[in-house]
Amino acid sequence: MRYLIAGALACFLAAPAVAQTAGPITSGGRVEARFGWDRGEFKQEVRDIDFRVNEKNGKSGVVYGVEAGYDYVTDSSVLVGGYVGVEGSSVKDCETAPDGDRECLKFGRNFTVGARVGYVTSNGVVYLKGGYSNGQLKFTDDDPAFPDIRFRLKDNYGGFHLGAGGEVMVTNNVYGKLEYVFTNYSSDKFDDGISYAKFRPQRHQIVAGVGLRF
Repeated sequence: MRYLIAGALACFLAAPAVAQTAGPITSGGRVEARFGWDRGEFKQEVRDIDFRVNEKNGKSGVVYGVEAGYDYVTDSSVLVGGYVGVEGSSVKDCETAPDGDRECLKFGRNFTVGARVGYVTSNGVVYLKGGYSNGQLKFTDDDPAFPDIRFRLKDNYGGFHLGAGGEVMVTNNVYGKLEYVFTNYSSDKFDDGISYAKFRPQRHQIVAGVGLRF
């Protein structure tokens, strides 16, 4: 995966040479395909009168999706825009017990909606972004002692995302991009005065994209 990200970064840095004949970014709509590195992290805290566990597990994978939005460029070269997106992920964290019982936690679909603000250059834009995310986690439990029983659970987590990135126009309508995004989802909590448990998913992403402006 590090080679994929390194290649995307190299292409992004080389894009200004290709984009010398491309036009500047102007107000209008856009749509893009996105792919890149996805790091899912699961923070867990459990405690009662006898023990306490506080740990964070993480797995990496590939993220892929699409995003659409509209940008407005002011006379002072400031870009203000909004966007919506949907993505999937290959991030999956599995554990197998000595008795063969296998439990897996996997990131499912993720919806995003947000806004961004940036500064427009001669052939691109650098920007900050942020907004709301709604991600799905899928939990599975397969016990070989009970092969006819397969436990499946899906749960949705709302939260926020923050990011920064840059875009370069390759032609008058086509652009390439590279950005980093951090997402912090809401936590699940249980507290009855004796036992306490908290679970919070997070993710880090480095995403490359190719889009069309119209």
